[in-house]
Amino acid sequence: MACDQCGEFFNINIQNSPAGCFIEILDHPDVDVDADEAPFGSGDSEENEWLNNSIPQKPYEIYISTYHHLGDVLAECSGSELGVFRRSASIIQRMIFAETVSSMEAYLGDTLQGAVLTEPKAMQRLAIKDKELSAEKVPLSTILANPEVVSDRIRSYLKGLLYHNLPKIEAIFKIALEVDIFPDEALKIRLLELVQIRHDVVHRNGKDKNGAEHSFPAEWVTQAMEDVRKFVETVEASVVRARLALLFPPKDKTQPD
Repeated sequence: MACDQCGEFFNINIQNSPAGCFIEILDHPDVDVDADEAPFGSGDSEENEWLNNSIPQKPYEIYISTYHHLGDVLAECSGSELGVFRRSASIIQRMIFAETVSSMEAYLGDTLQGAVLTEPKAMQRLAIKDKELSAEKVPLSTILANPEVVSDRIRSYLKGLLYHNLPKIEAIFKIALEVDIFPDEALKIRLLELVQIRHDVVHRNGKDKNGAEHSFPAEWVTQAMEDVRKFVETVEASVVRARLALLFPPKDKTQPD
């Protein structure tokens, strides 16, 4: 890959999956690279649309199903006497942890997009108050050619967000839906730490910047799963209330003079 600033070529490793797109500069493994989700390609235009633009109808149910399946695997792994589980427990528990954070990110992305893109008021708030979207300048000719240009731009913007950037995602939820997604500051701090550890799992083979290896005992992974579940349940309840408020706004009780 060539740098568009200096023109130098770098060898990179790209891992693209439904969990996200991860890039490592092979000669500079300590450099963190943020990447937008890469689209999946198909020769069929309708399949491309489904692969890249389809938003699940029930992201919370998908998350809960994943949570229970991961819990079953963790219990089987930590309690099994089978040799393969005993030998591979640390790797399996690390994978369960990484998938826990990935499932949280997928839930956040699907939920935010599903809520905002179906609510004109939420899109309006985002278009007005988000710094990047409010700075957009769209020619009248573009609007005439595509009346959906605003919703298309908001959709593209939401799809391009990095959902492990929890402070950014917190701000977007606050702007568009007027909800607070963290029940308390302590949980927020723990989740930020989990996201950083997952980053180390993906980019540094489970080691931090100083080369110290993270450990993933079953009890710790269980607590991480519970923290994520509590967070997701808080987000879900907040979004449900926000969508009801948008559908049935409170009547203005102010009497005219």
